[in-house]
Amino acid sequence: MAFAAQRNKSASESRESKKDFSVHYETVAIDTEQQNLTKLDPQLAQFLKPNDFFYVHDLTAQLQNFVKSASISDGTVVAQILHTSATLAVNELDEPMLLGDITRKLRMLAPKEENYLHNGPLRTVNLCQEDTHCDRNADAHVKATLFGRPSVTLIVRDGELVLGRWQKVALIEFDGPRHREVLFQVSGR
Repeated sequence: MAFAAQRNKSASESRESKKDFSVHYETVAIDTEQQNLTKLDPQLAQFLKPNDFFYVHDLTAQLQNFVKSASISDGTVVAQILHTSATLAVNELDEPMLLGDITRKLRMLAPKEENYLHNGPLRTVNLCQEDTHCDRNADAHVKATLFGRPSVTLIVRDGELVLGRWQKVALIEFDGPRHREVLFQVSGR
């Protein structure tokens, strides 16, 4: 009998907490460049090639400010990019040498100079009449697919993003310069 009473009490508490539940959203616009690694550390210039497209935009502070402005103390926040040749990532994305390593590895896995079907005359779908750049960017799509993340979800606890010591949330651009949009949505109480 005590178990049933306890279970009903928990269900009652859950219903009450739903009254405080809210959802907030915002669209963030970001103008990217071809690459910004040499701005992060000039030493990286010797390791980059003219065809390297790798631009990192740290979203961590923007996400945290968004959560604070929504007055959510406990819940989840989602960031989602609305593009297919860029991605979102959670990693040690403020360490320039690691970013240089990622760029070099991606260059090996999906080189810009590869003979991609997406870039050739056989392609008949999703052509960009107004933007010839997007008709020769298969490598950017492959890189974004390898990362495999159009969105990231983070826990919000006591009004703060829950991240590990070195973790940052970032947009990574493989096809810049571009105008990008990222949607933020936070829900909780």
